[in-house]
Amino acid sequence: MKRKHLLVALSLLSITLVSGCSTKQEHISVQKYEGEHYKFELYKEKIEMGKTEKTKEIVKNADWEEFALEKDLPKADFIFYFNDDEKIEGKIPVYYVWVNPDENIVELTTDKHSQYVQLNRKESNIILRLLHN
Repeated sequence: MKRKHLLVALSLLSITLVSGCSTKQEHISVQKYEGEHYKFELYKEKIEMGKTEKTKEIVKNADWEEFALEKDLPKADFIFYFNDDEKIEGKIPVYYVWVNPDENIVELTTDKHSQYVQLNRKESNIILRLLHN
């Protein structure tokens, strides 16, 4: 009887350890525009899954509009992408970020600047925390 309890306890401990060690973590790369070039700013390996999932949700559910990049538009303040993201047509989606510092509003375009969205203040703050932390 004691042996059975010991085996059950060891099994539960093993399951707990395996499930705790197998948590998925996103890898996010961030580049910041400085001077005339983008500098590799961060490669975030260990970030909170909730923050990553929320960011992905914001980007996925954004009300994207068709967009044509103007030639005189300044370079984006940041570029980010999820390294473990699902590829679309063999490419990882890249997001270009412009920050309006007066209003703390974020504007995004996708890969070839063909899609555009201006986020609300709440969503902008989530993206800004991801880029700056």
